[in-house]
Amino acid sequence: MDMNPLTHLDKAQPAQMSDEPVIVLNLLKFKSAESQDSYLDYAASFFKTFGARGAEALYCGKLMEKVQGDAGDWDIVILVRYTNRKMFYDMLRSEEYQAFSYLREDALENAVLQPSEAVMPYRTESIEFEGGDWLGEIQKRLAS
Repeated sequence: MDMNPLTHLDKAQPAQMSDEPVIVLNLLKFKSAESQDSYLDYAASFFKTFGARGAEALYCGKLMEKVQGDAGDWDIVILVRYTNRKMFYDMLRSEEYQAFSYLREDALENAVLQPSEAVMPYRTESIEFEGGDWLGEIQKRLAS
């Protein structure tokens, strides 16, 4: 499977998009434990480039046991908020994104990127969480 989202954008992008913030579901399956390093390099480049423009990771977690259903075999779930769907699609098409997207492609065996639209109000205030395996690694990469 081609891990560059650019391959699927023309078919996926709707003609009309709201100007509301959008939260994109990211489901990730790594090629190997070692390939996570490449993804962490990608994440650091992503937030360095697009964080100031409104991209924000709301949640990143390792998937645990399945209680019900079968949504596939995934390692990580990430929820990323973008200022709107146009920003999300424009970002994926940008030369800036394409310059480091190979790091994501090198890391992943499979992935899902799926925008969602709110059907209930949600809180937008930040909740600070200190810790997690990836936080220190991404901060190191951002500092270099």
